[in-house]
Amino acid sequence: MKNSCLLFVALIAGVYAQAQNLHTDSTEATKIEYYFQFQSGALVGCSICFTGKEISFSGSTTHGIKIGKRLRVGAGVGIDSYFNWNTTPVFGSVSWDFPGKRNALFFQFTYGGALSAWPTQKRFEYGHQKTKAGEGYGFGVGYRMRYEKMQISFGLGSKSQLITSYYQYPTYYWKKNTRVLGEPSTKIIKNELNRLAVWMAVGWK
Repeated sequence: MKNSCLLFVALIAGVYAQAQNLHTDSTEATKIEYYFQFQSGALVGCSICFTGKEISFSGSTTHGIKIGKRLRVGAGVGIDSYFNWNTTPVFGSVSWDFPGKRNALFFQFTYGGALSAWPTQKRFEYGHQKTKAGEGYGFGVGYRMRYEKMQISFGLGSKSQLITSYYQYPTYYWKKNTRVLGEPSTKIIKNELNRLAVWMAVGWK
């Protein structure tokens, strides 16, 4: 996760540096436009892999700015299902379009966290106290097709989400033939959910 955070910071720094270069190079290249997109797709992976692969839903909306002809920087919110868990991710997004006349191949990286995480069964194990959704990140390669101001893209990549659950159990001991409640014992379970992501997005620049 730390490496992903450093990579995201490096990408942001690269975007800023590139924007400064565009600003000094030409007026045409410095054109900044607002864009937004709706994205939906599937997450493919497994929680207990001997039972087979699981396919679940992922959806989000991203809003941001397009800097020049290739750079896009934005922020988004969505909902992801990991079969046994649901999360509401909030993330930053950076993408780079490779040279193309009208349509373009692009690389995309997202990094952020999640507002909440809850089980799909609405049921927790004995001793459960709370669950927190931690960092999440994703990589992807896609192809964007443009028709006037509307754009449709298809992509393939990976997505990871950290979920931490906290448990607490009562502890008893005997004192003068009397059972006394002592300090509770605790347990922390960390799950890093890794999935293959396949998506389609529709947006406007």
